[in-house]
Amino acid sequence: MSTPKNSSGDNSGTDSAKPPSELVTVGLSLLGALIAARCLAVVSRLATVLAAPAMGFYLFATCPTNESFDGKRELKRILRGDQLPKDHPNKPKGFLEKAIAKVSASIEAEAAVFAGCKVEILDVGGVFKIASVQHPITKTVFFWLGAVNKWRYITANDFPAQHSKAD
Repeated sequence: MSTPKNSSGDNSGTDSAKPPSELVTVGLSLLGALIAARCLAVVSRLATVLAAPAMGFYLFATCPTNESFDGKRELKRILRGDQLPKDHPNKPKGFLEKAIAKVSASIEAEAAVFAGCKVEILDVGGVFKIASVQHPITKTVFFWLGAVNKWRYITANDFPAQHSKAD
């Protein structure tokens, strides 16, 4: 007597369920990655929309006043090498070198004030300020950024000599 082959739906034989094809698996993975990327983009946009005004308000609230910038004191700091990294060859290292740099910076800053150094402060929307000091003796302009209740040295540039017109 022969028995019929799996007519009741039992798949214990050779007709087992095949896993989905590789193309379907890759497609579903890409679809999942696309959905995740869209969700992250929405969250990122929302964070930017909320964080930008908060950061602007913080910068506005902590912008230093014009009176807090002392051009002579800041110029002395730069001239004695405070902004230089520790391994810079021009940074004074020993006690004597630091004392000489301090005295030399004080004398040069006083000479610059006597010669008429020019201090200008540019207010950028109340969010931050840019201060410049024109040193008339060395013909150099020093720049500071004022933000978050502090003045930070940015850079120094030589300003061009005034050209006189020959008539």
